[in-house]
Amino acid sequence: MIFVQIAAYRDPELLPTIQDCLATAKYPNDLRFGICWQTDLDDHSISEFQDDKRFRIERVHWVESQGLGWARSKIQKLYEGETYTLQLDSHHRFAEHWDEFLIESLATCGSQKPIVTTYAGMYDPTQNIKIQQPPSKMVAEKFTPSGTILFRPHHIGGWQDLDRPIPARFVSGHYFFTLGSHCEEYLYDPNIYFAGDEISLSIRSYTMGYDLYHPHRNVVWHEYTRTGRTKHWDDHITKAVPQGVTTEWWKRDTLSKRRLRKLLREEENEENLGVYGLGTIRTHEDYMRYAGIDFAGRRLQRDTLSGVNPPNTYVDDSSWDEGFMKIHRLNLQWKGEDVSQCDDLKFLYIGVEDAQGNVIYRYDATPGSVEAQAGDGCKAVEFHAEREPSILVLWPVSQSKGWLKKIVYPL
Repeated sequence: MIFVQIAAYRDPELLPTIQDCLATAKYPNDLRFGICWQTDLDDHSISEFQDDKRFRIERVHWVESQGLGWARSKIQKLYEGETYTLQLDSHHRFAEHWDEFLIESLATCGSQKPIVTTYAGMYDPTQNIKIQQPPSKMVAEKFTPSGTILFRPHHIGGWQDLDRPIPARFVSGHYFFTLGSHCEEYLYDPNIYFAGDEISLSIRSYTMGYDLYHPHRNVVWHEYTRTGRTKHWDDHITKAVPQGVTTEWWKRDTLSKRRLRKLLREEENEENLGVYGLGTIRTHEDYMRYAGIDFAGRRLQRDTLSGVNPPNTYVDDSSWDEGFMKIHRLNLQWKGEDVSQCDDLKFLYIGVEDAQGNVIYRYDATPGSVEAQAGDGCKAVEFHAEREPSILVLWPVSQSKGWLKKIVYPL
């Protein structure tokens, strides 16, 4: 049996996701769905499954919803001892016999407690097309100002020759497959709002003794654009208080990130994590050494940034420290009078280059962004680079005329 966990917030893709999950499974009768259905009172889109014994549905009016971790924690309470569990969002498509593939993949990992996980492939719900692309690994890009880590998908090189999953550092919140007992060991912190869910999944699962892997084939696809979907943070605003919203989303988000920083030991604060802390099989230090991360210093190692398969390697504390990429924190400033103005701006290129002219940081400011407005400008940036910054380059791009006058400032 597979316990399929789906947290859905006012999502029109929930029904087609369930339908495709069942239609493509080799053993659809062995699936058990736990769904936190956060929706309107007049939404009957999945009512056909209400009396289906394979489904355990926790229906909640969207006004009462408290965020991602809260919904996931409710779903875990619906677990009834299934052998495996698959955690998803509510906007997915699946390959034929995905269930058989994931069970077999788990068995080939050679671990007593494996998790197979990644950022799933992309699909287009408007045409119901699964975009064919290589399987991906999750790679850390940078720390955010709040202390979470931003991840990006990188294609797995040589995947055609692989016959089993590869080692991973991180767990995707929208797609992981593991032992069903994970539902009882990894208790979702209901105060985790959204950001930080994945690094929490990664370090907590690892310290509970789980080994992390990326699948070597795409069998699950995900819709990333959020087009046509109402988000929790769209609804849970001050103007919605008369409708019954009790707490604005940003207040939940602030608490969530404070708890995450406590969990990652980035700061000491008054938050009591209780049962939502780290495991006891491995330590916080074990995970940092495995993944190549320094949470307190908010540093990432070169191998971590480039996506080299873990574990990160070192011979002593000195070589461990030398493995980190240098962090550059700059306050970029420019004069509005220097930047060519146009009525059809496509974007404003903001770049940092080294002394040899190599681009080590780039940001394209869209027409509506603060950076692209007329007048003097500034932007605080943080990035990893081996080479030293030398110049700031501002370069407007016109829809009709292309690249305009290039402006260079020494740093």
